[in-house]
Amino acid sequence: MLPGDLAMKGQTRNLSFGGTFFELERVPLLKVGDFISLELLARIKFTCEIIHYNAAGIGLRFDFILIRYYELFKEMMLHNAPDRDQMIKELGRWSDSP
Repeated sequence: MLPGDLAMKGQTRNLSFGGTFFELERVPLLKVGDFISLELLARIKFTCEIIHYNAAGIGLRFDFILIRYYELFKEMMLHNAPDRDQMIKELGRWSDSP
């Protein structure tokens, strides 16, 4: 959901544990620093901060995810990772963050 409860569909690009770029056919007026809700695969819900945008879409930093969604997200990322070992290293890096 975008500000004002505007729902939009798009395609994720460069998805990581820290955020994603969300491609949209039409990018609404946005402000860097605004927070939005993002739902992936109709199952995994995040609160995200808009960190940049352009005519192609919006760059999002994941701010909050409920633990029940994190496990689904982790499984999805590991399943689709081209290099599973590298993904596991990244998971370890995130768990060591303060």
